Amino acid sequence: MKYSKVIFTKIPPEVCKAQRRFYDCRVKKAFIKYLAYTGWFDGVLMDTEVDRAKQGYLPPDLDIHHIFPLSGSESAEVHSFTNLTVLHKSTHLAINRQIFYPQLKDVGEMAVGEQREIIIPVFKPVDAGRIIALRARQTRAPWQMLKKVSLAGYAR
Repeated sequence: MKYSKVIFTKIPPEVCKAQRRFYDCRVKKAFIKYLAYTGWFDGVLMDTEVDRAKQGYLPPDLDIHHIFPLSGSESAEVHSFTNLTVLHKSTHLAINRQIFYPQLKDVGEMAVGEQREIIIPVFKPVDAGRIIALRARQTRAPWQMLKKVSLAGYAR
């Protein structure tokens, strides 16, 4: 995984809420549709899931992640498609817990406008490899393991 150093700037809570509303109302569905229509989900999602993505909806096990935190900039660039990525929910949770939380756990105590350097992971628009691997691991049922066992030579 690649990492980048960036400057996180504490923004006022009302600006952060406005950023979140704009993302939820305007950006999220547009980003999902863009990925679906440009082929980023091909080979990653099932055809029915790609069809739903073309309507702006992700499967329940996937999330959109802001590479640079939404709460760290007043710039509209925070909503650019180059700052968004689709991750498996478990990957998204792990990144927030293991990378962002340790660096930003005291963000509530920071003064508005205060800055700090943080390290962020950089992703492609769709984290295809991890999504495919995690989905394969989650859907592997015990009976599938029996496919490796040969019953040749056994009589009924």
